[in-house]
Amino acid sequence: MTTPQNQFTDATKRGQEAITTAMRTWAENVQALTAGAAGGQSGLPNPQQIVDKVFDFAEQVLATQRELTKTLLSAGAQATEAATSQTREAAESMTTHAVEATEAVTEEAAQAGQAAGEKVSGTARSGRNTTKG
Repeated sequence: MTTPQNQFTDATKRGQEAITTAMRTWAENVQALTAGAAGGQSGLPNPQQIVDKVFDFAEQVLATQRELTKTLLSAGAQATEAATSQTREAAESMTTHAVEATEAVTEEAAQAGQAAGEKVSGTARSGRNTTKG
């Protein structure tokens, strides 16, 4: 299973690659446009082609951003889930230890109380026997 950090790193790399590819495509289109302009008007694309290329580029960037955002949200949700699970386990462990410690203290107190009761009882008997004698 990949960790949320690995997923974030992978998503970031994919985003960077997509942006690099888009910028490279844009630069090539600008070079082709300027080269055509230098040779005469026949090399210039018509306005509809320019609009299509600009919107295709924007569409690619938006799709990449959407994918990156979904990946980041997924990684964040997994990280939150893992933290919640670890917190729950730690709380359960602390509760178990607290219950066990409480039971041990209660048992020791009961034994101490019983021992004190026996001592008082023995002292009372001894006092009665001394009084009778």
